[in-house]
Amino acid sequence: MIAVRRNGPLVATPVSRRALLFAVVAVVAFVALAPPARAQGPALALEDTMRTEVSEVLVRATRVTLDEILDRVARGEARRDSLLRDQSFTAMTRVLGNTTGKGTPKLFVETVSKVYRKKPNLVRTVTLRHYEYKSDKDEKEGKGEKGEVDADFSPGMGEEIVNFAFRPENRRNYRFRIEDRKLLGDHILYTLAFEPRSALAVYEPRGRVWVDTKDYVIVRQELSFKESPVPLFLKGIPHMVIERSRAGDFWVLSRALIRMELTVPLPKFGRAFDFGMTFSDYTVNAGLPDSLFAAPGSRADRARVQLRVGGGRKRS
Repeated sequence: MIAVRRNGPLVATPVSRRALLFAVVAVVAFVALAPPARAQGPALALEDTMRTEVSEVLVRATRVTLDEILDRVARGEARRDSLLRDQSFTAMTRVLGNTTGKGTPKLFVETVSKVYRKKPNLVRTVTLRHYEYKSDKDEKEGKGEKGEVDADFSPGMGEEIVNFAFRPENRRNYRFRIEDRKLLGDHILYTLAFEPRSALAVYEPRGRVWVDTKDYVIVRQELSFKESPVPLFLKGIPHMVIERSRAGDFWVLSRALIRMELTVPLPKFGRAFDFGMTFSDYTVNAGLPDSLFAAPGSRADRARVQLRVGGGRKRS
């Protein structure tokens, strides 16, 4: 009940509960929506004082075309090769079996070598450590694991395994495209994809490379094969990665990883195995003497890395 004055004394007027509830809600809403009273004194902050704006910059530089990038990569790789006179490094070669399926990966072969090479045709490899897995049966019979890895290094330092598709004499055999551009500091990192032009070249590699435009050299490469290059032995090579890193002012090989799937499973190796090489402890243009390569075990003009699995005996 509410008391109401009607031109005279106060008169009590009955009010329903619903009307009273609406009145209370209206008062609460008015208080909530009413603007706050302005505080007395100086205002400390009326807006976000950390907000900043950067003016737009119009860049009128011409974008480099694909052909210009390919030309610069060819020149950058050739320049890198021409500046290298000699180098030494530590190479570790490993073969792991049972790398797919339910089997546990197992190290079968590991070789650590010190490699010296000097232009035009001098190379020496010194084995520092060698390991081959032997089963209990092999230990009893005095046999080594039936798996061998031979790594013969070339005196050349052009690293054709990285830039084969980008050499001027091979470029006409491949089709290229730009996949991505990324800004790294003050230069660009391009991702370029390539594949054979001929549809019949199913055994030729295809993939992508990452090009550092500071020196226009290839710093990483990923390869795959549409068909196995050795179909009687290998079912396929699903993944192959080659990487470079800096040694002083030069880009040099740092890692190579290859996964190979076998056509027929081999005992102990399973259906697939991984072949990996890492390169470290580089010394470049140190002036290696020719007498270093006159020692027994030095070789010249060996330009291959050979991988053999099965059918061999352990070498001394």
